[in-house]
Amino acid sequence: MGIDEIIELSSYQAEWKDIYEQEKRKLEPVFAEQAVEFAHIGSTSVEGMTAKPIVDILIGLKELHIDEQTDRQLVSMQYESMGEAGVPGRMHYRKRIGQKINLQITEWDSAIWRDNLLFRDYLRTHPEQANAYAQAKRSTLANGINTLLKYSDEKSGTIAELLEKARAWAKV
Repeated sequence: MGIDEIIELSSYQAEWKDIYEQEKRKLEPVFAEQAVEFAHIGSTSVEGMTAKPIVDILIGLKELHIDEQTDRQLVSMQYESMGEAGVPGRMHYRKRIGQKINLQITEWDSAIWRDNLLFRDYLRTHPEQANAYAQAKRSTLANGINTLLKYSDEKSGTIAELLEKARAWAKV
């Protein structure tokens, strides 16, 4: 199966934090040798945010390498490897059986790592920007754009604008 899939949006669910923590505990032994840090990212990590009901977990590794044993363990946990999924410097795994989860695996403190945390932290501390972003997502879906690739493409400009504002906010 390719990366594209039908998407839906959900209002914020407090349980997303718990789902992240539970899955992190399961993943920690898999990445024990490699992982520097785990982080809950994406819209499910921003309280009150409308989101695809898929928990995004960012895993920062000492170096970006997934060996066969790690891949086998992830597959046994129902994860499917999506390769880079269009983002050089990141490995993407997803779980669609039971609780839906995306793993974004990258080198710790890389640009991908820092941008994801900056974006999350900016939305957490700027509710008016988070609301505008949520509205843009709802409008995209209301306009009939309900597949992942088109949806992601449609909101990429909004994300780029918000990331620029976040960088100015953080003076990065």
